[in-house]
Amino acid sequence: MPGYPSEDLMIQPATDTECQRLIADLLVYMSPLEKAGQLTMRPAPPADDQGEMERLATEVRAGRIGSISGIQNHEQADYFQNVAQTQSRLGIPLLFPAETGTGIDTIFPTAFAGSSSWDMNAIEASEAAIAQEADQRGINWAFSPEVILSNAREAPADTCGQDTHLAASIAAARIRGLQQADTRGAFTLLSCLDLSAVVASRGKEGNAVWPTRALEIALAAIRDANVGSIAIGATDGDTKREVDMAFGFLKGPGGFDGIWLSEWDELAGELTASEIAGLREGMSADLLVSAIDQGLISSERLDSMVSRVLRAKFRLGLLRAALSSSLPRQASTLPTPIHNREIALELARRSPVLLRNEPPLLPLGIDAGDILLVGPAASDRSAPLAGREGIAASIIDGFEQLGVPHRYVSGLALRGGGTAPGDMIAADRMAIGMAIEAAKRAGTVVLALAGTASGELGEANEQLMYALSAANPRLVLVTMGPRPIDPRISGRSLPCILHAGQLGTMSGHAIAELLTAESSPSGKLSMGIFSPDGAVMLPFGHGHTYADFALTDFTIELGRDRFYAIAQLHNTGTCEGTETVQLYIARRTVDDGVPSKHMPLADFQRVRLRPGERETLTIEIGREELGAHQPDGSFRIEGGTFDVFLGLSSERGIAGRITLSEQMARAMTAQGIHPSPTLGAFGTLRSA
Repeated sequence: MPGYPSEDLMIQPATDTECQRLIADLLVYMSPLEKAGQLTMRPAPPADDQGEMERLATEVRAGRIGSISGIQNHEQADYFQNVAQTQSRLGIPLLFPAETGTGIDTIFPTAFAGSSSWDMNAIEASEAAIAQEADQRGINWAFSPEVILSNAREAPADTCGQDTHLAASIAAARIRGLQQADTRGAFTLLSCLDLSAVVASRGKEGNAVWPTRALEIALAAIRDANVGSIAIGATDGDTKREVDMAFGFLKGPGGFDGIWLSEWDELAGELTASEIAGLREGMSADLLVSAIDQGLISSERLDSMVSRVLRAKFRLGLLRAALSSSLPRQASTLPTPIHNREIALELARRSPVLLRNEPPLLPLGIDAGDILLVGPAASDRSAPLAGREGIAASIIDGFEQLGVPHRYVSGLALRGGGTAPGDMIAADRMAIGMAIEAAKRAGTVVLALAGTASGELGEANEQLMYALSAANPRLVLVTMGPRPIDPRISGRSLPCILHAGQLGTMSGHAIAELLTAESSPSGKLSMGIFSPDGAVMLPFGHGHTYADFALTDFTIELGRDRFYAIAQLHNTGTCEGTETVQLYIARRTVDDGVPSKHMPLADFQRVRLRPGERETLTIEIGREELGAHQPDGSFRIEGGTFDVFLGLSSERGIAGRITLSEQMARAMTAQGIHPSPTLGAFGTLRSA
């Protein structure tokens, strides 16, 4: 049918012929137990428990294990890898999976905080540093990135925001960073895109569009980042049928040839009649062999799953290194911790969002007068880590490193065990009174508060904020909770709010630099801020800078097989700054002259301009921007009228319109996806 994925294959890299030949040979020589072993994952024992170490090594020697999770150090990984390669019958190396999350040793901004940067280069660089730290630990399979899409009610720390296109761009950037190639052209780390939360949203909200949103993210991860493995999570009922239909063409011949980790769990569920993680938690190879003997697992299904594992090991360079003495494992080139902290600082600088600055109280300069820091969050060295163990730089640490004169008062009393941070206690009234007196004598008050994931400050924080606002109108609010908030006092917003979020190890240094213009804020909201009744308070894509940008001269031009959105971006201010110009497109379903509402993001560009500088922006509007995936996984573009909006947020910009003929829509639909081949790529992709 028109628009349905064809059988045309992506051109394979030169090494793929060698890979396929080696896999075919191995499958012939492998016993059912050795095949089952490639799909069996076991947790690593404590490195100092010699008995358990030897028991696991015995299973590795027998070919019963293909992956060992929770490896503790490189020495332990090297030990088991040596056993697998030199003492097992076929010498097939192991995978060592682990959750990499926000970092191994250096703690980077949370996924939600980083999503506000809209900076794919900074995100990719951060993940590359995480990959190097993982390699230092012996990890070669990262269960990351996990993609979670938020809504008006939820904003967990590991969400990528509310928009599918932004989430897909972030996922691809993170995967590119994790799957850096070494000097041999092999990847040192396999990435796993986890879409379980996106798919689960369908079951929770009863919205059938979620499987296609997951598909769009998966296609971006394959096309733009060559992701090595994908997990969709346990699904059942209508959700499973919809997911199977949407992803069916990717799982068939010529589709994605990396590891489908969710297939392991599905297989375990079938064999154990359980919904537990199954193979990921160490289900025995013996159970798999028994299922093979009883005919519960077809040889074709088993060989397909094992082939994906062997293919990943080949493209990681593990099989080639095992078979050739001329390809020894190279020594780690891990940068110094100082270097990784600089990378973490760069992303932390770009993630905070300047929500309000009217009148312009920021940046803090000579006219700010004496600066008073208030709030327990200003001295907190753990809140920026989002529950991770470690120590982060506080805002006070950042001010002291920059040599910024300031005074500090907590504003609230110390909390004892069992007292929630936001609850008022008797001693708070005296602490708030002391803060009020200090605020009256200050030139500018910087109040740092940590809210909750639901956007609540708690009574104590609110009372402190109300009191300081009355004592000194020059109040700068810095929020360090996971969710951006726009609090109101007597129905009015505060004049100046910088949402920092949970920025990791370098949090305090990044915030101090932004407050004092050592760096310039450039973050944009990755989800809107809503009032309790659902009204938009600050829209998706909103965020101020210290510069003053104007978007003018918006036109749309027709090309041979696409359109072009063209506009002028002008920095009319006195400061250099970075602006993110956003393109939104929606197909108009009713021609009533009223522009479409809730237009999805189609593309964006980050542009840095000096004062007075102007740049012409050109953004392509083609197949991906005008079409959509259908529930059966096919891609379709229909002719008609499309509303186009180019702006500095989803509500501040210039509107336009496109009329797409049916003939041009059919031509666009038939184009398909033709990505250029990438040496060492994990996945293949048919037209989608």
